[in-house]
Amino acid sequence: MTRSGDLILRLLAEASSGPSPDRGVTGLCRHAEQEGTYWFLGGDGATALLYDAVEDTVVRPAGSIGRHWPPLLGTAAARRTDACYTTYHRPNGYHWFFAGDQVLQYDSVKGVVLQGPCPIGDLFRFTGEAADFARGVDAVCPPAPRDGLFWFFRGDRALQYDTREGRVTEPVRPLTAYWPGLAGTVFANGIDSCHTTHHLPGGRHWLFAGGLTGLYDSVRHAFVYGPAAFTELFPALREDLVSPHAGSAISR
Repeated sequence: MTRSGDLILRLLAEASSGPSPDRGVTGLCRHAEQEGTYWFLGGDGATALLYDAVEDTVVRPAGSIGRHWPPLLGTAAARRTDACYTTYHRPNGYHWFFAGDQVLQYDSVKGVVLQGPCPIGDLFRFTGEAADFARGVDAVCPPAPRDGLFWFFRGDRALQYDTREGRVTEPVRPLTAYWPGLAGTVFANGIDSCHTTHHLPGGRHWLFAGGLTGLYDSVRHAFVYGPAAFTELFPALREDLVSPHAGSAISR
């Protein structure tokens, strides 16, 4: 069992196939079927573990992405995933993996790749100034717990895209133009991973950059927690990831 964020980072680092950059978490997404259970991706972008936030337990040990998702073997995502996301609108969820200029959609129930791997530009109409985002993204998340609209992050810039209409709805601008509360923090320079909490109707996002984490409220444009070290904010992160209907209290 794991009782702290320190162990999660250590397990991910130990499972890394090469030198792990000083980036604690490069991806965080929900498990498709188990409420309160999440995939953490390590700093190398090629390792992951499955964590149960209710029981505070690692339920699938740290290992390569290809080990956890064998159909991804041989794809860019298995070598290094830059961003991951689990859909909300499917009962059992699909996973999206972004790696370099490639993207794929994975059905975790059937264990098959549904779309891709293919260039990001084949699925998303990034044109003009947004065309640079077809070369790769650092993080993807919806503005609220629903599918359709998404924030795409690349470096210190962001755009919003409507997958239903196939168009950019908010043009490329600096992160701080959309999320002014990031000004003066490490997140203004870029986000490694962003996870939108799904227990509240408004926009609350866990942001990761380097070894730092923060819970950002995009309605009030202020941090609820942090920014601070991932290990320091891990108890708050655990509590936020657990549904109030999970039937199990968080132990401190």
